[in-house]
Amino acid sequence: MPKCLLIYIGNGYSQHEMVYDNCYSYSCDMRENYENHQEKIIKPLKNRGYKVDIALLTNKHEKYDEFVEYYNAIPLDYEDFNEEDGTILTTYYNWRSDIAPGMPKSGGRFLKLKEEIPNYDIYVIVRADLHFKLGLNQLNVDYKKMNWLWPETYYLYFTEFREDFLREYKTEFYPWQNFNRVNGNCLNVIPFKFFRTYSKYIWMEHNSLNMMIQDLYPLITLEDVNLMAGYDKSYVTDVRFSDNPVYITNKKIISSGIDINVSRFGVK
Repeated sequence: MPKCLLIYIGNGYSQHEMVYDNCYSYSCDMRENYENHQEKIIKPLKNRGYKVDIALLTNKHEKYDEFVEYYNAIPLDYEDFNEEDGTILTTYYNWRSDIAPGMPKSGGRFLKLKEEIPNYDIYVIVRADLHFKLGLNQLNVDYKKMNWLWPETYYLYFTEFREDFLREYKTEFYPWQNFNRVNGNCLNVIPFKFFRTYSKYIWMEHNSLNMMIQDLYPLITLEDVNLMAGYDKSYVTDVRFSDNPVYITNKKIISSGIDINVSRFGVK
């Protein structure tokens, strides 16, 4: 029986956490997505014949050990990402690239592992706070290639600057066509052949594929890549700017003392 490791990344649990651009604080608990992930991710994998194990590579929150037990997760030994790590990686990123960076924290935890993750036939990497509209069985997954969701475009395409953007770049697919920019860290399906490489680059989020190919071509090319939501539409990862067909975020925004269920509004 082939084996799959489902690896959760990102924010598994927090209270009054500030969003990356500091426009609001939020709370989240990945356990609220448990049934959804069972139906949309794990069941399709099992239907394909995979034995599915789970690992948590999330923030080391106060309930982390409780969550490991809740998910019956295999143990991973790692230190959490800190401010110094972020400064080092962001400095390196800015030296390598003129494309705006994402947040290196989620994927950066792969670099904090003290031991290699065990060998599996495939690895499915899921951002812990996502609630999926579509399951893996409804996406175009190629289990022999590295899978990202969609070509990532610039968020201005979905704002009041849309017409200026189109006039300047002539296409919504910028910078996919120029830089191979992809949806960063929400859902990946990676076969064993590519996993070690993937785990060293995913901290670069949307630019991870671009950098991987720059460094390793012709060992890795676009022929090794599949976009599960197709090539005919690009989105931005942050669902505040654009709805997408695959997921919403499941958080509670803390605004003026009022809790708002983010899953209702599709807000990141």
